[in-house]
Amino acid sequence: MNLNLKVSEAQQKNNIVVFFLSSDEKKGDSYLSLSEGLEKKLVTVSEIDKKDFFLNVLNLKITNNSLQNLMLVSGELITGYKIKQHRVVATTTIIPSQSSAIVGVNCCEKSRWSPLQDNTISTSNSLFFSRQNLGRQYKIWNEIKDLSNNLKVKTFTYSAEDIYKKKEQSLKEIENFFKPSPEDIGVVVATNNQIKTLDIFSNNYMLQIYLKKIIRSVAINNFKKINHKSYLNEKDVFKFLRLIHHSKKREFKVTEGTCGKKIHFNGESIKGTTIYLNNQVVHCTAFTKDFLAYRPKREYNVA
Repeated sequence: MNLNLKVSEAQQKNNIVVFFLSSDEKKGDSYLSLSEGLEKKLVTVSEIDKKDFFLNVLNLKITNNSLQNLMLVSGELITGYKIKQHRVVATTTIIPSQSSAIVGVNCCEKSRWSPLQDNTISTSNSLFFSRQNLGRQYKIWNEIKDLSNNLKVKTFTYSAEDIYKKKEQSLKEIENFFKPSPEDIGVVVATNNQIKTLDIFSNNYMLQIYLKKIIRSVAINNFKKINHKSYLNEKDVFKFLRLIHHSKKREFKVTEGTCGKKIHFNGESIKGTTIYLNNQVVHCTAFTKDFLAYRPKREYNVA
């Protein structure tokens, strides 16, 4: 991934710090988002029926009836009562136009396994708050339970979406503060002098669709109102990008019925995934594994 990225100055709200990423490279294609596809009834989501119960939990059938490629972003919450429980998309996936695929998901509503009569289905205004642990089902259930206890939110079905809804007002205040420029294609979110997440999209349009959801996914764990002074700056973001560049990379097959090339990268302190299509970056997401803080005496050699 070489996009010749530029890094903006930091923007800070409470203890949430955001850097935007831009590039002079030719912008990539736009994709139909899951939220738009469901709203316009161009996309359908249904349960599968396998003998193995956990295969049913960890997969959904998604049909793209549109004339565009459909992109599902890792951490995207699929909610509603047409499906038997809320799910979270396990990895960014591209489904070609007018086709179907079985998509890997995780359960984010442990204590429900039945559809209800209202038959609604939609996407959440948030991404899952622990995207780095997608694929580890029992850890996801434990993290939902721990977060609901920490925030004193009662959720009878252990639903991640219930937690977000109870904190909606505080999340709105934070998400609306950050404003990207028209040239931005990516975002880095940090708290407490630690970079948490990086997301890069094919163009500004796709970033705008997911920006608030990304910020909410970090903010739900960070409701401190005090503006702790952040020592992070653009050099720290470039260092994070270099960690991605120098990490070990491995290509994985994409799911049958989907398209693109999937590259996992893993380093001592970061990990993530990049999805390519037609030699263009569709979505890159990265997370810090270990503490990455500003250290005043450290030397940086910025490329």
